[in-house]
Amino acid sequence: MHEAKIAEYAFAVISETLKEKYPALDKKVTKATFAIGKPFTVMRDSFDFYFCELTKGSFLEDAELVYDYVEEEGFFVVSVDVET
Repeated sequence: MHEAKIAEYAFAVISETLKEKYPALDKKVTKATFAIGKPFTVMRDSFDFYFCELTKGSFLEDAELVYDYVEEEGFFVVSVDVET
């Protein structure tokens, strides 16, 4: 169930990052890439569900979610692609 909090945090990180680059947030995110590090404590299915629910009606709605498994510990945003 901690995936809900992680989804909220990821949404906040992406929002703040994009506000710096696109102050009006008029760009739609097409893809968000996340890294899942060892130990794998984030369940993708659960994170997907919470993230998709959280982003309904926002600039992140319907963004493709991509996951890279890495050796380092943690879960973090790797990159975000926006429409041109």
